[in-house]
Amino acid sequence: MTQVVISGSGLNIPPHSISNEELVASYNAFAERFNQEHTEQIAAGEIKEKPFSSAEFIEKASGIKSRYVFEKEGALDIDRMCVRFDPRPDDQLSLQAEQGLVAVREALAQANKDPKDVDALICGCSYYQRAYPALSIEMQNELGFEGFAFDLSVACSSATFAIQTAVDAIQSGRAKCVVVCTPEITSPQSNWRDRDSHFIFGDAPAALVLEREDTCRATGALRVLDTRLKTTFSNNIRSNFGYMNIAEDSDGREADKFFYQQGRRVFKDVCPMVVNTISTHAQDLGLEVTELRKVW
Repeated sequence: MTQVVISGSGLNIPPHSISNEELVASYNAFAERFNQEHTEQIAAGEIKEKPFSSAEFIEKASGIKSRYVFEKEGALDIDRMCVRFDPRPDDQLSLQAEQGLVAVREALAQANKDPKDVDALICGCSYYQRAYPALSIEMQNELGFEGFAFDLSVACSSATFAIQTAVDAIQSGRAKCVVVCTPEITSPQSNWRDRDSHFIFGDAPAALVLEREDTCRATGALRVLDTRLKTTFSNNIRSNFGYMNIAEDSDGREADKFFYQQGRRVFKDVCPMVVNTISTHAQDLGLEVTELRKVW
């Protein structure tokens, strides 16, 4: 079987950072005003009072102290509570493609590869700026390589599924070198008005170069020993944002159109499945879990 390696990686760190303290100050000011403006409805039980937050609560719940974003003023503006991006004309590179390409070019440089060496580009991402033309093909056009590109989405697992698909393409002989890009810009889908989820995500476009081991010119490449995927349907993590919203007479800003989750249920379901998957996979490869240096 053709041996596949990860020969390069890239990360685009956004220019702005929002600390827990900044986030809490903005959210609490919003919550206080909301509660004051809806005193009667809250007292009548018609709507729920907004709970207050703290930097300590966020760090204890998630371990997060700050998050990177491409724009912060809009997210912290209590009159807006949403990041602000300027629209671009169709003949201009989209924001998501532009930021994803920063990570792609870094990964290619680390792999000692030229764009002409790339046979395919797969975008694996939770959210896409648009449905079509495919973001990946826009990036392919900008890089100027022949071959193919496509978008792939499996929510939080999009990157791992894209890696699996890249490995399959290389092992089947369909491609020799595949770029996987995860141009995650999640800040527009974060509900900055929700105490229990507004702190979880930031923006972080990343990229990997996968290729045949016998074509690798990079030092320190990582060999792919094996891959394994599994899916299980759940409503514990959800976003109802989509193109049908307009047909439902929705303006797309309702709470369920943003990322939302049942956090305790997620941990209860996911953690045992992750432990079992890693343990059994390692065992099947003849590895002890204690041999693993890093786990994501």
